[in-house]
Parts: sequence; C-alpha cells; structure tokens
Amino acid sequence: MATNRFILQILCPDQKGLIAGTTQVLAKAGANIIDLQQHTAKDIETFFLRAVFDMESEDIQEVNKHLETLAPHLQLNWKLFDTSKTERVAIFVSKTDHCLYDLLLKHRDGDLPCEFSCIVGNHPDLGPVGGTFGVPFYYVPSNPDKSIPENRFREIIAETRTDTVVLARYMQILSEAFTEEFKYRIINIHHGFLPAFKGAKPYHQAWHKGVKIIGATAHFATEDLDQGPIICQDIQRVPETASIDELVELGKDIEKRTLSQALKLWLEHRVFVHAGRTFIL
Repeated sequence: MATNRFILQILCPDQKGLIAGTTQVLAKAGANIIDLQQHTAKDIETFFLRAVFDMESEDIQEVNKHLETLAPHLQLNWKLFDTSKTERVAIFVSKTDHCLYDLLLKHRDGDLPCEFSCIVGNHPDLGPVGGTFGVPFYYVPSNPDKSIPENRFREIIAETRTDTVVLARYMQILSEAFTEEFKYRIINIHHGFLPAFKGAKPYHQAWHKGVKIIGATAHFATEDLDQGPIICQDIQRVPETASIDELVELGKDIEKRTLSQALKLWLEHRVFVHAGRTFIL
C-alpha cells in the first residue's frame, strides 16, 4: 500500500490532554509522526497544533473518523492536508516584476511546493515572463467597474483550478465581495514598515524623510486595504549614504523575500487564522 505524508492542523480551546489525545489518534491509525509543534495562546486560552506524519493512504479515513468523533466534545477545529496534492497558485501582477521573478525562480529551484497555475496581469508587460517559465498569462485590464475584471478572475480561477492567489505587486484594490469570497486565500505584499508613506513612490517619500529602517509585510487581502492578518514581516536598516535608487533596490529585495517566505509558510500549512490574526507554527 502507498504511504503518503499528511499534515494535521488543530485549533481549539485550551484544555488538558490535547497533545496526548492527538498522538494516540495518530498512533492507533498507524501513523508515523515526523514532526509535531504546538502552542497555547494564553491571552485567548486557545490551543494550536501542527503535526506532520506518514501513513498508508488507505488508513487516513481512520484519522478522519477519530477526529470527527472528538470534534464536538473538544470544540475541535481541524484540517487534514495530503501533501501529495499540490497547491495551485495564481500570481497577480501589474508592471513591476521583482516579486514575480523571485517566486518563479524559487519554484524552479524547488523551494516552493506548489504549481503556478497562471499569471494574471492588468497590463500586458509581463506576459513574456510567463512564456519563459511556461506559465499561462492572462491579460485582464482594470476597469472602474471592479465587477468586470473580477468576474473574469473568477472564470480564470475556475479554469486553472487555482487554490490560492498571490498579489505580487498587483497595483489594484480588490472589492470586498471578491476578498470575502476568497477569504484567507489571497496573499498580498506591502511596504508595511512605511505606514506614513502612502500613495505613489513610498520609497522616495521615505528617503526625503531620512528613514532609518524599511520593511515589508505579507498579509491576507481583506476589504480593508493592507489591514488583513499578517503572515510574515521583515525589516532592514538603511545606510545614511543610500541614494533613492539604492533605497528602492533595498525595498525590492525585502519585498520579494518576505512574499516568498509568506507563501512558503502557507504552502507548508504553518499558518493558522483565528479571531482576525495569524499564528505561525
């Protein structure tokens, strides 16, 4: 019989015996636990667990059955992922290409366990990049009526069997209806440590203020622009001698590494969302 690797996420109110109960369920089903991480958020008395285990595919229903039995009693929220089923990810872009190239190159090097289902651009400029990497490119121009491009997005997502969307410097605001429909399935990158510098050319604004630290935040897209639950953040100090161009390059570097790290965390099922915030195991 075939052996597959599975990942189990558990989220529930904190209580005694949760770790022992989980390992017993897995052991009874014949699983070999490879990794187990848990965290109790004392402020909200909530327990999080991520377990990686190998077992024969035919026996996974035993795990499902045990968890379904325990769920009502323990107020258990749980998800079980079969890692042999590859997540399909769409990349949304505008004209800026540094995040797009970084994701595609990391995938080619085997660092991102997914398949890129398509690239969607509101400008045609990055279409040739898709051709270079063998990823279909769809040109969907922006429209003041957001329902027009977003209905096309829905068609593309269905056609390409896309599971997750990554906004790789996609410079358009998505509607509340769209972000709610794909809640916690859209990951965005934002120059999040420059909150005072909104609008055009934030790095230019930052340079003129003599900023000492820049950073980036990868988060889930919600109806509130750049206010979604945070997946990953990073910062970098800025040399006093840096020019505007050098600051822009520093910004590009931190944006692309923060976005790719966030996607990797998501693909490895390390991200839990509870009460409007994330917990990463």
